Amino acid sequence: MVRRTPAKTQARAALENRALLAARALVDRMRTLYRELEQLTGAPITLHRALVCIAGDPGLPASRLAAQLGMQRPAVSQLLRSLAQRGWVERRRSELDQRAVQINLTAEGRQILQATSGRAVFTLQRAVCSLPQEQLEQLASSVEMLLAQLPEHSTPAALPVRRRSGS
Repeated sequence: MVRRTPAKTQARAALENRALLAARALVDRMRTLYRELEQLTGAPITLHRALVCIAGDPGLPASRLAAQLGMQRPAVSQLLRSLAQRGWVERRRSELDQRAVQINLTAEGRQILQATSGRAVFTLQRAVCSLPQEQLEQLASSVEMLLAQLPEHSTPAALPVRRRSGS
C-alpha cells in the first residue's frame, strides 16, 4: 500500500479539483454551443452531426452513417427521416444496386451547413486536431479511462418525484 504524505494528499486533491473544473467547463461550453446551434436551426445537434458526415461523404449508405455517428441502424433511420422531412437530405436508390439507398445533401441542407459552419459541430474537432501528437494520445487515453469509470446511464428511479399540489 502506498502511503501519501499530507503534502502529496493536498497536491492530489488540488489536481483532482483542477481536472474536475476543466471537465465541467468543457461540458458546459459544448452544451452552450450545442444549445445555440439548436436554437438557431430548430434541430437537435444529432441532425447537424449527420449533415456534416453526409457532406463529407456524399452518397454514403445509412450503415456507414450509423458507424460514423456511433448509432444503431433504427436510430439512424429515424434521424434520416427527420432530415428528409426538413428537406436537408434526399435518399435515392443506387443505380448499381437498387437495394442500396444513397444519402445526399439537398441545396437547403448545404445552406444550413454553410450558415452554421464552425458553430459547435466542428469546434471540438478543430480543438482536438490542433493538439500535438503526444497530448492527443494522452487526451484519448485519459478520456477513455474516464469514460470507463462513468455509468452508461443515470438511474431515473433515484431522482425525486415532484408532486403537483392539489393532485
